[in-house]
Amino acid sequence: MLRDLMILLLILISSDLAAQSLSESIEFEERVFNFGTIEEAKGKVSHTFVFRNKGTKPVELTSINSACGCIGKVATPGAIAPGKKGKVTITFDPAYNEGFFSKEIVVLSNNATEYNRIWVEGKIIAAERPVALEYPYAFGSNLHLRLKLMAMGFLKPGESREMDLHYANDSNEEMDLRFQVQGSIGGQVILSNPGKIAPKSEGSGKSEIPYAAL
Repeated sequence: MLRDLMILLLILISSDLAAQSLSESIEFEERVFNFGTIEEAKGKVSHTFVFRNKGTKPVELTSINSACGCIGKVATPGAIAPGKKGKVTITFDPAYNEGFFSKEIVVLSNNATEYNRIWVEGKIIAAERPVALEYPYAFGSNLHLRLKLMAMGFLKPGESREMDLHYANDSNEEMDLRFQVQGSIGGQVILSNPGKIAPKSEGSGKSEIPYAAL
């Protein structure tokens, strides 16, 4: 049943694409715009693409579609007469992204029977985020851990399991971090001691728990 459904969806999608053709009337002055380097902390950025109707009949934009977090707006509503220009404004939200990006936007026209593709691209400098977002458990002296409890799950005799201990030093001074096991347990618990941690830095160390220690 699932396989039949997937085949049906593929057929429907293919049919929709086949019903559309590349617009020969709409000609964008630029198809790719580079924002350059933008900062996530400064929020959304926008650019307006200009196009011309080089055909012999009026054209009207139907919709602007994108799966990239971009918001498209028809800046020139209504039909565009032959030889006249129109505008499309694209707004991109860099939130929770970093590094290079290239986003495709599909502009549909004439009752969605024709399409054009345009792109926005650039490089995002990530915003500085509070340590507590990634490391919610505070253990004093500006030491933060990602986990408070290490759930090892079910182990069979003779088995062992490794887990990563993620930590962050949110202070302005170097920190000496060492882990140790409290209480009396069977078996040997292997802990990777980070040692010196630089100010405002993060890292991880492995821990290995054998079945005998549970």
